[in-house]
Amino acid sequence: MPVTESHAGAQMLARTMMVDSRQLINARFAALPPDSHPNAISTEPLAGFPRRGKAYAILTNGCARLADQHKSAGQPGCRDNGLEFRGVRDLTILRLQVRVPSNKNCLSFRFRFLSQEYPTYVNQQYNDGFIAEMDVSNWSSLPNSPTIVAPRDFAVGPAGQVIRVNNTGPAQLTAANAKGTTYGGATPILRASSPVTPGRHFLYLSIFDQGDRQYDSAAFIDNLTINHVTSCKSGLVHTK
Repeated sequence: MPVTESHAGAQMLARTMMVDSRQLINARFAALPPDSHPNAISTEPLAGFPRRGKAYAILTNGCARLADQHKSAGQPGCRDNGLEFRGVRDLTILRLQVRVPSNKNCLSFRFRFLSQEYPTYVNQQYNDGFIAEMDVSNWSSLPNSPTIVAPRDFAVGPAGQVIRVNNTGPAQLTAANAKGTTYGGATPILRASSPVTPGRHFLYLSIFDQGDRQYDSAAFIDNLTINHVTSCKSGLVHTK
């Protein structure tokens, strides 16, 4: 079900992601393409989601409604006509304001990044990506370069690799991970975590087209929790 490009739509996405929605203060889109309803809530089992409950959130830089339509890798999605911003196109930034209880210290969520860019456009300037940041969003990119600078991104690999089509290592895309979807490849299911302190915090989730507007990428997101763990480390781990 596509969500509206409104405060209400952002709230629906955030509540769907969160295990305990009482920890959500509010949510809004900090950036959003004007066309094609790029974001949605789904109850259809797809690519290992939902992870918990009956629904999960889908953020895209194209059309969320295409997620379950089988197509060959490299086939174009749809244009959202998003303005160029921070050196990228078709940008969605979902901002969640959350309340961290006094006895909690770790925010985490499960996700899978999927892309139609894979495998045709690997190691080119067409390098769609997904970024998660706490409290401040300051990532940037150059319009015709695959480089992404994201000093506050916590959804990164051991060497600081941003989630993107050009991934190598533990977050590398494969065709098998995208089975049943419209996407040519996907990462494994991953858990991104960040240490947090008690009080109010902002979580920024960004997905974008880099280099063109022609092909869709998506992030399936679920099981967002704020818990107490013995050792909360920023970064990614594989999850089942």
